[in-house]
Amino acid sequence: MSDIQNLIDRLENEIRNKATPEKDDASALKRLEEIAKTYEGEDRVVSTTELLLKLKNSPPEAIYKTGLTDLDKILGGGFRKKQLVVLSGVTKHGKTSFAIDLTIRLAENNPLWFPFEESAEEILQKFLDRGKEPPIFYVPERITKRTLEWIEHKIIEAKAKFDSKIVFIDHLGFVQDNESGHYDETMSLKIERIMRTLTSYAVRWNSIIDLLAHLTKTRLDTNPTLEDLKGSSAIAQEADTVLLLWRRTKRGKDGRIEITNEANLSIQANRRTGKTGNIQLVFSEGRFLEKVWDESQQMEEDTNEIWTGLG
Repeated sequence: MSDIQNLIDRLENEIRNKATPEKDDASALKRLEEIAKTYEGEDRVVSTTELLLKLKNSPPEAIYKTGLTDLDKILGGGFRKKQLVVLSGVTKHGKTSFAIDLTIRLAENNPLWFPFEESAEEILQKFLDRGKEPPIFYVPERITKRTLEWIEHKIIEAKAKFDSKIVFIDHLGFVQDNESGHYDETMSLKIERIMRTLTSYAVRWNSIIDLLAHLTKTRLDTNPTLEDLKGSSAIAQEADTVLLLWRRTKRGKDGRIEITNEANLSIQANRRTGKTGNIQLVFSEGRFLEKVWDESQQMEEDTNEIWTGLG
């Protein structure tokens, strides 16, 4: 196989390096076409009929249910391997806590954590302080680097040692690009490269990567949107799924804004099914539970779902 590819590359170089067209070019191109007919590399050109047959003969795709009924419904059953999921939310509204909640819900898949912002010890201590049993997950014993290359090495190690199927990275702002890039390169381009690399890791290692990201949004009284993601539009564009967490706020008697335990999880991008929507939750003792706290919003969503179905 490699000999064929080498010959194709050599012929292409011969043609490319010709200063002026010659009669031999036509014969070389003909030879190239004849060789290409026998090419059977992994990137060969095939018909969708062949792909469909392969798809039908493949084992059923594994689905990883979160146990949050409405979330699983929107996701088409749950999370799937080879996906990059972005989780974001307003600062102090509980995105790390929600990621830990997902870790508990998906514990049988031996989650791997990269706790760049808050150490694993700090996460565990919060459970101990509440008198709760801490969740079991896997972490590098020591964070020695934050490069994409190092992250991939740890993903490989956790997969080999513990069969880890889901990875949590907290958060995007700490991840360092393998390439220094040009001195005048924008942060947006660097983030785009990081996102594409993480997507390739999810595919290469047949894993789910859950990436936490920050928002530029400072307002606390409304749900964030994709435009509020900090750094680059590539965050939403490259992710398979984007989850945005927001907790309802109110003004206390002293005039200060208080964060309530009523949370809204907004699925604002979903490449798998195309479905989006909002899920109401209540934050209680470090866990997120399904509970409707705004009946009027629930009625509006139900109506929208009916009209969507009719359409």
